[in-house]
Amino acid sequence: MFEIIRSDLHRKASSYGVRPQDQTFFRKRITPFLELGTLAVIVHRFGRWAYSIHVPVLRQLIIFIYLVVNVFCMMMTGIHIQRESDIGPGLVIHNFSNIMVLAKRIGHSCTVNQGVTVGSVRGTGWPVIGNNVYLGAGCKVMGGVTIGDNVVVSANSLVVTDVPTNCTVMGVPARIISRGATSPYLKSPIARPDAVSHQS
Repeated sequence: MFEIIRSDLHRKASSYGVRPQDQTFFRKRITPFLELGTLAVIVHRFGRWAYSIHVPVLRQLIIFIYLVVNVFCMMMTGIHIQRESDIGPGLVIHNFSNIMVLAKRIGHSCTVNQGVTVGSVRGTGWPVIGNNVYLGAGCKVMGGVTIGDNVVVSANSLVVTDVPTNCTVMGVPARIISRGATSPYLKSPIARPDAVSHQS
């Protein structure tokens, strides 16, 4: 758990801020960790770990603590990341409010912005999202779709069909508007995603 959280925090710090005033020690090393999105990511990691414990009494105690903390986190942040979602290292949530994530699997270096919903539609399955994917503000990824690696889903788009690797999609429903993994939104993947297990 601690290793994967370290990867999340490292990516958050390394990708935070593009203005010259964001390059100070406080804004690079302190401010990113005070954001509510960071808290939600840590709570999700804790929940995944809690359900992996095999000692019966300890497991129930830790799960109870997680459930209580998760409720407070949802009230404070407006973010809920289902603990069933298998999410790779380097997850970054910018801002807060109206964020719901329920995915079968999300790869490493995923970025989520405010108002994003990832989930199922009437039992159609959970989305599978690849590595180094950027989900813009207000976008929706619904149903058993698969999104490839190095994909940008533009703000307020609705993804209801599979999206190939290395492209940008936009619209309702989302359509490919660009092919190529050169978007500035994809500039901060973690260095060694294979070094951290999803189940840590």
